[in-house]
Amino acid sequence: MIDAALLGGGIGRRFSESNSSASLPKQFQPLGQSTVFVHSLRALLSLGCFRQIVIAVPKPYIGLAEAQIKDAQVEAGATQVRIIAGGELRQDSSRLALQAMTDISPPTRVLIHDACRPYLSQAFLRRIKQHIDDRSYGAWVPAVPVVDTLKRIEDQRVIETVDRSRVFRVQTPQIFEYLIIRELLEKAAAEAAPFTDDASICEYFGIPVGVFEGDVRNIKLTHDFEMATLARFLEQKEQPCESELVSTPTV
Repeated sequence: MIDAALLGGGIGRRFSESNSSASLPKQFQPLGQSTVFVHSLRALLSLGCFRQIVIAVPKPYIGLAEAQIKDAQVEAGATQVRIIAGGELRQDSSRLALQAMTDISPPTRVLIHDACRPYLSQAFLRRIKQHIDDRSYGAWVPAVPVVDTLKRIEDQRVIETVDRSRVFRVQTPQIFEYLIIRELLEKAAAEAAPFTDDASICEYFGIPVGVFEGDVRNIKLTHDFEMATLARFLEQKEQPCESELVSTPTV
């Protein structure tokens, strides 16, 4: 039994700073024929394997989220789509979404995705589906290599150059054993430090995390200029050349 959480509980301050005319958080912004989070929702629904998808949004925007899904005429099939109020931190939204799943009964596995990653290619979706049932690790994350030179800086001074061959950018969707990540999210609520993704909570508590091949086009919308790039991806639906995808990271 597999459920999914779609996290859109933030306000997106960096996006609003790059687009001062934006009157709505980035997940509700129009993108092509739909809105950002609705594209993400449709991508998850296309996997055809979820009992329910719980969407976390800021409480004042629950009505808007419901209206945007209705206006987009999203076909959910047998999957139940539910909207809840998110939390102050990302990990809070994850915790609340997973708590809400038990309103029916606890799933076995759960997939957690960012609402502001609207483009999931068909090839990438196939790789996600391959790992949903793979229980070799307590968690699975997609990753892509870093191509920029990385430097550690303190007080506006370069301290060292970091070996980028050992560093990867981690994306979502991320896949977890439900009972494990649910318990760890509850523990993380008592921790002072924020976690930037759910897999880092597993790492913090010593749960092994597996890695599979990500997609450089799986962009998390952060700045206004990325909207045009994402719009082109969504218009094309699927790039014809699989070689554009990155190779499987070696860890």
